[in-house]
Amino acid sequence: MSTDRKDWNINTRLNHPKPVHMLKGNEPLISPVYLSAKFSPSEDFPYWDQYIYGRVANPTTRQLEITLAELQNKEECIVVASGIAAITGTFLALLKAGDHIITFRELYKPTRMFIRENLTRFNIESTVVALKDIEKLESVIKTGKTKIIHFESPTNPTLEIADIKKIIDIAKKNKILVSMDGTFAGIHQHTQFDVDIMIHSLTKFGNGHGDVIAGSIAGKTSLIQEIRSMCINLGATLDPHASYLIQRGLKTYMLRYERQTETAQKIAEFLEKHAKVKAVIYPGLQSHASHALAKEQMRHMGATVAFEINSSATKFCHKVKLIQFTASLGSTESIICPTDLFFGTDLGQEEKKEMGINENTLRLSVGLEDPEDLINDLTQALEN
Repeated sequence: MSTDRKDWNINTRLNHPKPVHMLKGNEPLISPVYLSAKFSPSEDFPYWDQYIYGRVANPTTRQLEITLAELQNKEECIVVASGIAAITGTFLALLKAGDHIITFRELYKPTRMFIRENLTRFNIESTVVALKDIEKLESVIKTGKTKIIHFESPTNPTLEIADIKKIIDIAKKNKILVSMDGTFAGIHQHTQFDVDIMIHSLTKFGNGHGDVIAGSIAGKTSLIQEIRSMCINLGATLDPHASYLIQRGLKTYMLRYERQTETAQKIAEFLEKHAKVKAVIYPGLQSHASHALAKEQMRHMGATVAFEINSSATKFCHKVKLIQFTASLGSTESIICPTDLFFGTDLGQEEKKEMGINENTLRLSVGLEDPEDLINDLTQALEN
């Protein structure tokens, strides 16, 4: 076979284009998107130290993992196809039949459902503790069986604050892994704590533009290697173009988060004074039950506000004009949803009552709009 391209027919030349090689030192300012599903191995390096197949590893995705590990002060990170894939991949990698996991009632609804409905199929037990009853945590540990304590802070959707140090101290004392979903706090927060596994839905603040679904898992290299193997086998690999969009979104992450948090504080203070608002839950308010703990643990109080009105939350969501009635959070546009409809359908009435979820409660994710415009929109919805 001739290596001279002039000797090749047109179909061959079209399917084997002449490569473009960069000159030494002439590097792109922005990391490129490697869309190839396959890579040619070199004879100069061990086979599995190279990029071979896109489901296993990709340079664009690897760039994002390195960025996120550094941002979270962790040894290693893996990115996957969604936030729930990060949670399920972690549990399936680190738990086996006969093991026991402790979680808190105040969890992301799909997480609760996976633990309750799916882990039990693998003979993995679970115990649920209310966050307010954290003093009971140590009493429900099953010696030799409890492998993971999993929690969120702030919680979804009622923004309760976990005492992270206390949870870690109890876990370390009993040689149990700590898994934390830090999505609501943001990727840059809680890095001072020795959390074994930090999980984030990058769909939210990480990407920040509402056009990507992804998740991340960060921690010690040995743990992430186990989780990576499971996620690869499950096919939870993140697409390189999605990785690129998140990497790009992270460049404005702190600008966005700080602005959104600042606006959220103003909106929480406005809502707290409004006659038609029954209650407001926001860690930045002194009225929040764990305000002091939140200030101790967090640099920023978050961009999500929960509140209760004196009428139907669902009807209220149809009255707002600028704020969008939809799921998710952390985007540049403000988003609102009724907590009972979106997050409480798997809970009993008593559980919902204790958690502060009812037909009049709402969760507002604050975007990048002008605070005055958002307040005006909330005002007209409350008064009409």
